[in-house]
Amino acid sequence: MRSACTEEPFYKEKGKRYCILHFPGEEKAEQFSAAIKRKLTDKDFNFRGVWFPSGEIFPSFNFSTPAYFSGATFSAGADFRETTFGAGADFTKATFTRTGATFGGKWADFTEATFSAGADFTRATFSAGADFSRATFSAEADFTKATFSESALFSGATFSANVDFRATFSADVYFRATTFGAGAYFSEGTTFSAEADFCFATFAAEAEFSEATFTARADFSIATFSADANFRGATFTRADFRVATFSERALFKEATFNEEANFGGATFSAKADFSEATFSAKADFGQATFGDYVRFSGIGAGGFLYHSTFDLQFATIKTSERVSFHSLTLRPCWFVNVDARKFEFSNVEWAKDSLSKGIDELARNSVSTPHRLLSIAYRRLAVNAEENHRYEEASTFRYLSMDARRREEWRGLAFWRLSWLYWVASGYGEHFKQAAAVLGFIILLFAFSYTQVGFERTQTKEPSSLQSAPLDTVGVPLSKGKAFIYSLQVMTFQKPDPRPLTPAAQLLVTFELILGPVQAALFVLAVRRKFIR
Repeated sequence: MRSACTEEPFYKEKGKRYCILHFPGEEKAEQFSAAIKRKLTDKDFNFRGVWFPSGEIFPSFNFSTPAYFSGATFSAGADFRETTFGAGADFTKATFTRTGATFGGKWADFTEATFSAGADFTRATFSAGADFSRATFSAEADFTKATFSESALFSGATFSANVDFRATFSADVYFRATTFGAGAYFSEGTTFSAEADFCFATFAAEAEFSEATFTARADFSIATFSADANFRGATFTRADFRVATFSERALFKEATFNEEANFGGATFSAKADFSEATFSAKADFGQATFGDYVRFSGIGAGGFLYHSTFDLQFATIKTSERVSFHSLTLRPCWFVNVDARKFEFSNVEWAKDSLSKGIDELARNSVSTPHRLLSIAYRRLAVNAEENHRYEEASTFRYLSMDARRREEWRGLAFWRLSWLYWVASGYGEHFKQAAAVLGFIILLFAFSYTQVGFERTQTKEPSSLQSAPLDTVGVPLSKGKAFIYSLQVMTFQKPDPRPLTPAAQLLVTFELILGPVQAALFVLAVRRKFIR
């Protein structure tokens, strides 16, 4: 640090001997100002370790040679507004503190500053607010291990070369409408403890956020990523990527979303990788556009947790075959208003939620006509399962599709409709056991009925109690054993004896001739759909 004060005499002792530039005290302000002016006049821009009692020194100044502020302490703010650093700026380990009076309410003010050469803020400490709004960095900028204890503003700034922000942000940080013309590195070690605002930001080259931690809201809405966007292993509390544009790969592998992840209206022109990402709450991809592969998986770890939801409504998917879900637990209600017939579902387990729970979830999300839309979603999932030889799964989805429509009408109690009867008779042709049970019930019901009505007599001698009645008008009920056999024979069109004599018996036989074969056909259909494809 002594190279900054080689021509300065001894000023005062405070634990050790200091010159006027390095003495840590505000009482030196007047003499200090004169010493700084001499250095500026001599174009001596070596301020290493200098202790600044006042920051109103450098606004609009032009540093034509390298400026060295490494280890400097700015106790009352630093005013570098519209300052030009034409040959490099070194602020490594510089400290910007709260001590002393402020100016304009800002502490480290680099508003509209121009860095024509390298800007090095490695390990700099911003104990108060830092404002780099609309600053221009034409060469590399390095903020590695810098600490921002209060708000940091980079809104509207332009970084034409690589910039390294592997730093710690303890308060709100704003990169709104910031332009990153080259690589932007916010990777491992970067911590955002408060809101991180990247709204409208433009990343023209690689955007590296792998292993970054966002403990509050991360706002990347309407941001533009023209090259790879790497968020692998990043941790989000609330992630907002609404209407963001990803022109190249969007890599969110192993990322963690502890609260809502909103990608609504985002555009993914290339591969979007969410494999092994963890979604703890709502994952909203409604109205998003997918131009290439998109992958969700839970292999080993990650996936959709128990209380999470997934929204893909009205998404534009250019190639449905490239949408992949692997080793996940999914809910059918997540696929309303999107065509999932060509999606790839590998080793997927469908949550065994009741149909009512899916309807309720859609209603909470303000989805209109939830029964009808869920029915369509089930039907499309059934087609997907059928085409991929998952026949048991397809059968379940077909059943639920029909059941959703039935429940829409009079809460499922519209027994006068064919859909209700179809459900009762065979579970919409999907439940062969139910069809067999109903078929058995029909046989037993008519068998019992035949013990209560009259049939032609077969005996040769009339009972004494019937001697006064004509033989052709009096019928005899069937015994229980014979009634069961008789019912089976009627159902199989065998025209058994005796013939029904009374109108009631004739009507019962006619009904069984209609209902029995129809129910038998439904049983055969259910068996075929279950086991034969």
